[in-house]
Amino acid sequence: MRPEIAEMFAHLPQKSKDVIIEFSDKLVESLGENLSSIILFGSAAEGEYIEDKSDINILIILQNIRVVDLTVVMETGKKYAKKGLAIPFIFEREHIETSLDTFPIEFCDMRKRHILLYGADPLINAEIERTNLRYQCEREFKSILVNLRRGFIQTGGKKENLETLLTGSLSSVIAACRGLIWLKGLAPSDGVDALLNDIEEKYKADTSSISRVWHLKKGHSGATATLEALFDDYCREIAKLASAVDKM
Repeated sequence: MRPEIAEMFAHLPQKSKDVIIEFSDKLVESLGENLSSIILFGSAAEGEYIEDKSDINILIILQNIRVVDLTVVMETGKKYAKKGLAIPFIFEREHIETSLDTFPIEFCDMRKRHILLYGADPLINAEIERTNLRYQCEREFKSILVNLRRGFIQTGGKKENLETLLTGSLSSVIAACRGLIWLKGLAPSDGVDALLNDIEEKYKADTSSISRVWHLKKGHSGATATLEALFDDYCREIAKLASAVDKM
C-alpha cells in the first residue's frame, strides 16, 4: 500500500492500521486483475473508532465473483477476524449502481465516510433516491426494535447479556440515525455525540438513552436494574424515531 494512502487512516491504533494494510495488500496480490477496488468505510475511515470494540469495515469490488474469489477472501481474512476485521462486503462492479436502491443507508454512509485503498472509486457519483432511503430508515428502526425485544428474552436476566444486547445494537441505530439526517437533505455530523445533537434538533427527539448506550459501549457499566430502565428508554426512543419516519 502506498504511504500516502496509509496516512489517511493514521488516526487509528497501530494494530488496526496493520490489519488494514496487510489484509489489503494480500487481496491485491491474490485476486489480481479480477480485483476492481478495496474501500475502507465506517468509523475506521472517519468517526469515533473504539479500539477492540469497533469493526474494521471493508468493501471489496470484483469484476466477477466466483467461489475461488470468496475462498481467497475467507482464507485471507481468517488471521484478522479476532483483530477487528468484520466480514467484508463483496460486490461485483456492475452491481454497485443497481444496489443503491437496495442499501441506501449503507451507501450514503460509505459515500461520506470512506477511504479508497485500491483501484477506482465507484462511490463518488453514487446517487441515492430519497424514497428508498426513507423506506429503509423505517424498516431499520422497526427491525432493531423486534431484535431488541427478542434479544431481551434471551438474556436470561443476566447483566452482561443485557449489556451486550444494548451495545451490539448501537451500530445499527447510529446508521439509521445517519439516514434520518440524509433524509433532511443534510450531511450527518462526524462523531456520535454530534450526530445525536443533529437528531434532537431536526426531529425534536430525546436521544439521551441512545447516548447512554454509546457511553456504555465505551466502557461505562451499570447495575442490572439501571440497564433494564435504560432498555425501556432506548426502545421507547427508537419507536418514536420509527414513527417519525413513518409520517414523512
